[in-house]
Amino acid sequence: MDFRGELSADYLTCSAPSCTTLTKDPVLLLGPNATETAFKSEPLADFKIVHIAAHGFVDTQFPERSGLVLGVDPASHDDGLLQVREIIRLHFNADLVTLSACKTGVGKIEGEEGVTNLVEAFLVSGARAVVASLWSADDTYTGALMERFYIHIAEGQPKATALRHAKLDLLARDGGHVPPYYWGAFVLVGEGETAIPLGER
Repeated sequence: MDFRGELSADYLTCSAPSCTTLTKDPVLLLGPNATETAFKSEPLADFKIVHIAAHGFVDTQFPERSGLVLGVDPASHDDGLLQVREIIRLHFNADLVTLSACKTGVGKIEGEEGVTNLVEAFLVSGARAVVASLWSADDTYTGALMERFYIHIAEGQPKATALRHAKLDLLARDGGHVPPYYWGAFVLVGEGETAIPLGER
């Protein structure tokens, strides 16, 4: 597999720069170019890291309708909503998918199957690990957290360790007095014990 590095779809144009120095050939979809159509047109299985900064929405009654708000391409039939029911039909081979959006880890509990949500959709589609949020996080702290997270990823730390250290960095930066609301929203689901081999092609 010839991995191309990173795909960053940043409809909010706020946190993509934090992950674009990890590999030599990142693909950026920014602002109005971060459309649902453009995202789905990329060879998604070729990317080790997929980072999406967008608005998220949750439907706990009908979780297959939950999704991410991307841009709309007037030349396509896509509505700009990348929903669970669409994601499960895509194919990823990423070591990490980061959903830098509100409540992307929230969903409907389906008995023994667990929680049906965006995280499950990306895992079913082939991602090995997904970072998602459990509540509406502060934009400033989220940006700082993502920056530190990718710095630790670039250092070769395992994914779960990198996220933990990013949170500890924020606490240390502000003297340990920051409420968990600001730094605790993001969790990692899936395989978090290995580092991402960024040097491989």
